[in-house]
Amino acid sequence: MRINLTIIYFLLSISVIGQNNPMELYNTGNSNFKSGNFEKAIENYTELMKTVDEKTVQKTCYINRGLSYDRLQKYDLAIADFTEAIKLDSTDMASFIDRGLSKMHAGYLEKAKEDYNYVVYKNNNNGMMEAALYWLAQIHYSQGKFEEVIKNCDRYFTINSNDPELYFIRGTANDMLRNFERSIKDYDNAIKIKPNYVQAIANRGTAKINLFTGNGNLQPSKKETKSACKDLKKAKELGDNAVDDLIYVYCDRKE
Repeated sequence: MRINLTIIYFLLSISVIGQNNPMELYNTGNSNFKSGNFEKAIENYTELMKTVDEKTVQKTCYINRGLSYDRLQKYDLAIADFTEAIKLDSTDMASFIDRGLSKMHAGYLEKAKEDYNYVVYKNNNNGMMEAALYWLAQIHYSQGKFEEVIKNCDRYFTINSNDPELYFIRGTANDMLRNFERSIKDYDNAIKIKPNYVQAIANRGTAKINLFTGNGNLQPSKKETKSACKDLKKAKELGDNAVDDLIYVYCDRKE
């Protein structure tokens, strides 16, 4: 999406400048980027920045060169380019998302959160808000901040209520907080949107077991575990062998 958007603006700039060489450099850079020749793409965008000093062109080149550096795992260089793009246009929230991703890839999680939180604070683009909240949820989960994960997901669903992955993430966060009734509802929503979501099916079955055992019922009856076992066996059918022990303990035993 980012490449397509920048191409539009850049073509307008080139048409004004009226030079063939810049257009050729840009098209070659895009072609190299799309084919995975990131080193060559960087050379093309760098040369273009030397050729055309128009602000929109410079911004576009910084963005696309930053994306190329990111693909090469040269994250500090990518961050530097996205920072330059932001200096040229601080209203473009996508540049903050791009920079946040490179910071994440580099392991600078707190700095990445600063970019995403800024996008959330500005709240002027639903698409970028969605991306920022998604990545905040992922970071907070990796940090074990499950209450924050739930807050991120809650706000995310005000923008997009049809994302099974985010329901799954919120479900796992609720599991970690032992909010099993809530996690089951989250897995319900994930499975409703994506019926064969094996991880959600397995987790829902596990959460149903935990709902009984967590309340002190260490040996729930087969009747009580019927729904959980249906989920666990369905997950097994879909290829999840990690549920074998639970099936053995709670589903295949005799009363």
